[in-house]
Amino acid sequence: MAILGPEGVHAITRVAPVHMDMRVAYVEAPVARQLGLHDGQVVQATAKVVSQQLKLVLNEHAFNVPLFPYIKEGDIAQLRAQLLPTGKWALQLLHTGNFAGPEAVPTGMPTRLNTLLFQPPGFANLLALLRPGVLEGLVPPVIEAGELKKRIQGQRLNMGSLQPLALKRFILGHTKTSEASLADGEPVVDSTKVLLRLLMAERERVEDQDSVDTQDSLKHALDELEAAQVQSSQTVNKGDLQFGLVIPFRDADPVELHFEQKGNKPGQPKNPLVVNMHTDSRVLGEVWLKTTISHNAQVDLTMWALRKDVADLAKFNAPDLTDELEGAGLHMGSFQVYNAPRPEQQEAHPPPEHGSLIDTRV
Repeated sequence: MAILGPEGVHAITRVAPVHMDMRVAYVEAPVARQLGLHDGQVVQATAKVVSQQLKLVLNEHAFNVPLFPYIKEGDIAQLRAQLLPTGKWALQLLHTGNFAGPEAVPTGMPTRLNTLLFQPPGFANLLALLRPGVLEGLVPPVIEAGELKKRIQGQRLNMGSLQPLALKRFILGHTKTSEASLADGEPVVDSTKVLLRLLMAERERVEDQDSVDTQDSLKHALDELEAAQVQSSQTVNKGDLQFGLVIPFRDADPVELHFEQKGNKPGQPKNPLVVNMHTDSRVLGEVWLKTTISHNAQVDLTMWALRKDVADLAKFNAPDLTDELEGAGLHMGSFQVYNAPRPEQQEAHPPPEHGSLIDTRV
């Protein structure tokens, strides 16, 4: 190998940049509207021969096939819709394994379940719908629907007079799905998911076509709830806890809660329980709170608030919070308050096993 000086560097042939567009099919905005796509949605397409060319077909719309020729006719692909800054849409191929028609979906696993496993986390649509008065306002103005409105209001808590027992009852009521209750022969109690389904059915029954966007928002919120349940069940099977829900209030904006705990391993210290809270309040602004509860009853708190007055108020009331925790048999380890948005969490990517296939992105 020759060592080149500064005068010889310009003569080296430039290497062409790498473009990893093999997993993406692009969609024009009008077609995306016809398909009813929303950002982050996971859809399923089937590989079919159209005009003597292999295409991915989604609701009678055909697209070019990513990763050709690794996809064959009859294969089923999971695609995630992404809205690009240019206004176009991209359909990102989520996985490449085990295509070939019927084998694409594991035996006994419904397609809906596969789709929910790839749904992005979060409750953006649900948080907007659960603001005070919003969901109740979508109930059609018919006599029979009055009972549904009462049931929706009955599911809401009062922030101003919130009691630990009421909060505990609400959270425990959302740890078991309505499907699990039916399977056990138990009555199905009201939950956010049950009420969303009833509201959607009521709007369809009276043929309320005044706003397609409203019905889409209800459907997307339902997808968020069911995806959270499916993904939570998947982590439980691995020994971890990952559970999320949204608490609606009559007198305040909704609060998003996430419970996380890694499974304990023999011979190692027990992992703490982490509770993440988020709200975009019209009174307090956007607030995040991370609570870490160790098994020695120590509580460590970290709070982020966009408004300086809210952050200053939290610091001022820290001694009162310490007294409250001690009264409950806990003790404060640390309490950090930041007048800033919460930093984006980076997903942990453990090193791959030897010989595994790596999906490279540039």
